[in-house]
Amino acid sequence: MHNKYIMSLALSVSTLALSAYSSANATSINVAVAANFASPLGEIRSAFELDYPGDTFTITSDSSGNITNAITSGNSPGYDLFLSADTSYPATVFSAGWATASPFTYAKGEILLWSPTASSGVNVSGGLESLVGGSFPDSLVIANPSTAPYGSAAATVLSQSPWSITTIPGSGVYTASNIDNTYTAVANGTYKQGFIAKSKVCRYDAGTNTYSFNATGVSGATWKEYPYNGAHSYSQIVQNAVGVVHSGRSSAQDTVLANLISYLTASTAQGVITHYCYLLP
Repeated sequence: MHNKYIMSLALSVSTLALSAYSSANATSINVAVAANFASPLGEIRSAFELDYPGDTFTITSDSSGNITNAITSGNSPGYDLFLSADTSYPATVFSAGWATASPFTYAKGEILLWSPTASSGVNVSGGLESLVGGSFPDSLVIANPSTAPYGSAAATVLSQSPWSITTIPGSGVYTASNIDNTYTAVANGTYKQGFIAKSKVCRYDAGTNTYSFNATGVSGATWKEYPYNGAHSYSQIVQNAVGVVHSGRSSAQDTVLANLISYLTASTAQGVITHYCYLLP
């Protein structure tokens, strides 16, 4: 009995030591991601590390425009891969000579009007359709349309009849720096409603083929879906990724980058992507 205990303890210690060694000696790359996709990418990283022991990556999230500016200005953060919220920013990286290869599509997203109704007193389930012209009596926030593709989509909706709002900020419409900060600004009560990424609150259950919209746990929230091809259309939010030129990258890191790019379009990552209510390429 004593010997079995000693052997079991030794095996446990060896396993822990091996795990610590693998973590300490992992080959890591830097991934910059649009704020809307930061949570799914965190889940993908966990799965990736299991499937590729010794490979890992750090995650930096921001608006796609800010990330693009950092890359094309010299890539001082040392990004190896950029997952954008649109196609135009990776195209800019590519045309500026900072891409390792042509961009590729990894997901497609949509916007959602959302409010924590219990605290805001605003029920948005009927959408903005009941508000015509003038300014919004209940403050509305969107992501900065000049740097955040989800904000640009929201601005396109607001520019249409019956609102015809073309100056933002203005007319009761405000902006946040990226799409995650847009959600936070509504959730914490700074603004009563906002256009957020559908993926922030939506989860898809493949087993029951159903969607739920309470992923962030806010009870009493209301929402209105705005599909890209709906009554108030906008350009489909096709999200592209691109490998980034990084002079300090080692051959081992090149391998991690290649593995991760392949992984993003394979079944495990696609399962995570659809779980967050994105459409696949």
